[in-house]
Amino acid sequence: MNTTKHVHEQIITEFPQFQSIEEPKDRLPSIKVNGVAHIGTHIFDRGLEVKINNKSIRLRYPRSIWQRFPKNHQKILAQNLAYALTFQIPYLYTSIEKVFYNMPVPLVEPFFFKALSLALPSTAIMQSQKDKRITSNLLRRLFDIDYVFSNTKSDIPSYNRTSFSDEAIMPFTFGKDSLLTFALARELGIHVSPIYIAEPYSPYEEVTKKLLSEQFKKEFHAKIAFLRNSLGVLREPYGWFGWELQLTQYSLMLLPYVYAKKAGYILFSNEQSCDDTIIDEDGFRCNPVFEQSHSWLLQNSLMASLVGGNSLSIGSLLEPIHEIAIMRILHKRYPDIAKYQSSCDLPEKPKSAGRWCEHCSKCARMYIFLLAHGISPKTVGFKHDMLKQKYLGYFSIFSEGRIQDFGYDQSEAGKNEQILAFRLAYRRGFRGPVMRAFVRHYGAFAKKHERKLRENFFGIHSTRTIPGDLRPKVVRIFRSQLASVV
Repeated sequence: MNTTKHVHEQIITEFPQFQSIEEPKDRLPSIKVNGVAHIGTHIFDRGLEVKINNKSIRLRYPRSIWQRFPKNHQKILAQNLAYALTFQIPYLYTSIEKVFYNMPVPLVEPFFFKALSLALPSTAIMQSQKDKRITSNLLRRLFDIDYVFSNTKSDIPSYNRTSFSDEAIMPFTFGKDSLLTFALARELGIHVSPIYIAEPYSPYEEVTKKLLSEQFKKEFHAKIAFLRNSLGVLREPYGWFGWELQLTQYSLMLLPYVYAKKAGYILFSNEQSCDDTIIDEDGFRCNPVFEQSHSWLLQNSLMASLVGGNSLSIGSLLEPIHEIAIMRILHKRYPDIAKYQSSCDLPEKPKSAGRWCEHCSKCARMYIFLLAHGISPKTVGFKHDMLKQKYLGYFSIFSEGRIQDFGYDQSEAGKNEQILAFRLAYRRGFRGPVMRAFVRHYGAFAKKHERKLRENFFGIHSTRTIPGDLRPKVVRIFRSQLASVV
């Protein structure tokens, strides 16, 4: 059977895996809290345990990975991960006024406190309650909590010099960004170890990604490891509190893999629009995806090196380009890899098995980007024509839409990029009720500014987080692929 057809049929056909999944709980773990949270850690043979009052949660690694991680590093990682995944719980358990940590101040404490302070505006814009939409109210909550640590010296890991510049660990999701990063690294001769970190509130996404990974491994001889983040229950179910620093937490979780593989890099897939900002309702400058910003990625790299005790560097090969350019390069230069694209989080049990819920703003955004480049959405598993009237509200450029599913869409930071995508799709002859709405609202603007929009969204921008030895090669690839559309 043709590989492309096989992948398509395997993922879009009904399969029993979804039927056996219980609906994820829509409530937080039952933790007895009476104003105070006591937090401690414990090491066991396959990972670490975090205890919060009466509740213990274990994070399990493959035994071969965890046991190669030195004992002292295990202890330090447990302390830092415990803090990284619990210091935000006063937003979840609102009676908490004080958090006691049975450990010294962890190395990550100033990093996470700073990062959450700068990320909270992005949480505020996603709130429906008026008082929670005010950034200063959310900041006040952070400053009101007493965080207390044991009066002992902070643990610092011994320095490990062994790492290789042609080995990389990569958080992998099958989204367009991680697929392009994988493809680029492969072309550049870097051996990538992809790792999918499964969140407890997204079991349907995990099943879909496991199915994709089976065929992906056969085709590219690349095994995708799955790490289940059991500590992910300490986030707001189907909400926003606790998700602000998800990727920064992943940087720490991946350190045992970094050590085992002697990797010189963790490659994230943060692209140019991750630096876009707006001013929120409370007057604060807001980056809707702050922890993916390039300035924070540099700080994240420093933090992970300190905790890991090595010369690790965290970077992104995609920093210079925007989403719409990523989509073009992925599907035009690496179509064999692009066909695996699955960008939807699948927050609810789908009515039929598939990679896309087709009822969220991210699905709408990916759909119009595909059309902009003349790529049939069916090649990546879309089933329905999202230019029909009932899908109008999922495209963030239309004010008729409801509150968007993702902060980036809700903020309208990517509005002009989506307008350009509609313009390119219109020029290719795609029509429908949604396209008519685009012509009515934005047609004249898009036609007048198309040249400037192309120059921006298909241009090459900053390159701070691309590893220095890879930068010239990566930029050359981008220029060759985008020259015809600028």
